Amino acid sequence: MYQLLIKTFVRDYKNTENAHVREQYGTVCSIISIVCNIVLVVFKLIFGTLVHSVSIVADGYNNLSDAGSNIATFFGFKLANKHPDAEHPYGHGRFEYITGLGISFLIILVGLMSLKDAVLKLFNPEAVKFSVPALIALIFSVLVKIWMGYFNRKAGKEINSTALEAAAQDSMNDVMATSATIVALVASLVTDLPVDSLIGAAVSVVVVISGISIAKSTIDPLLGIKPDPETIKEIENYLMSYDCVMGIHDLMMHDYGPGRRYLTVHCEVDASIDMMTTHDEIDNIERAMMEKFHILTTIHMDPIDIHDTLTNDLRDKVTSIVESIDSSLSIHDFRIVRGPTHTNLVFDVLMKDDKYSKKELNKLITSKVKEMNTTYYCVINFEYSFV
Repeated sequence: MYQLLIKTFVRDYKNTENAHVREQYGTVCSIISIVCNIVLVVFKLIFGTLVHSVSIVADGYNNLSDAGSNIATFFGFKLANKHPDAEHPYGHGRFEYITGLGISFLIILVGLMSLKDAVLKLFNPEAVKFSVPALIALIFSVLVKIWMGYFNRKAGKEINSTALEAAAQDSMNDVMATSATIVALVASLVTDLPVDSLIGAAVSVVVVISGISIAKSTIDPLLGIKPDPETIKEIENYLMSYDCVMGIHDLMMHDYGPGRRYLTVHCEVDASIDMMTTHDEIDNIERAMMEKFHILTTIHMDPIDIHDTLTNDLRDKVTSIVESIDSSLSIHDFRIVRGPTHTNLVFDVLMKDDKYSKKELNKLITSKVKEMNTTYYCVINFEYSFV
């Protein structure tokens, strides 16, 4: 059913990195969820009225609020796919994260309200009366919500959408809550214990925890989370596959919403090759990055002298010195400036953690370099990795 609906209503459904395709996924999922929730609302209101069940009618109104969150998701995807404008040159992709954040807050609110009601009923228990019509309505609701949860979760994983993941979790929370009601309804046949309240309290806690988890997953990209290490490794290997690229550093990735990533990176190139030729190759790499990874890439060229024997020899020795201090350290942008009385060794050191302070590292590296030659002076710039 999932594949049939996606293939029918989403054009080019396999191209999940494309912003328009993502919008189609979000639209399809939102409309299906809205329709399912409205069906549940109508079914429960009619059924509840016919059998005079207040609980079924109340659950129907709860599904009406679920439809409201689905409408928010629908508009979230529409807004996220708006073209960049003068005020928002990086686009509106983060609307999708904001939608997921809103749903997560709604989940937390519902969980807390349910927890309050469950605790109050523990102290003032109400008798739960078994009803076959009520049982049928609840089971039907569970089956529909399970399918909705499956559909949204699968689509959410396909396009890596926190908004759809949040919608899926919202459906599964309803499944847990309704299942708890079913258990309490059946238990009322054999016991007078407040099973309904106990199970309701436990489910409410799970709902609140899931809401917090979803909130974190949507807040992280809004704040600027560290990129996926596997993706960065793949990008680094791809860049290094080009003959003109001799080394890379200062790689930074910015996420402005799914399908709207921006990358800046420094690529070391041979200084002896004509810069116009190298520049043309770099332009080709930037275009290839967009085609392969759907990332708008800006590459800064760092010309390095690879034919000077002394520079190469000192670069290798300084690299060994830095790595002997800590294997996680690395150097780049190495060059030398010769003078009549001394030679400056200018380079950057990339730090992965705070095992050493910059002052300590500078002292250690300088002292070891001085052991090679007292006329060598280190000019070091320390920086942290952005990935």
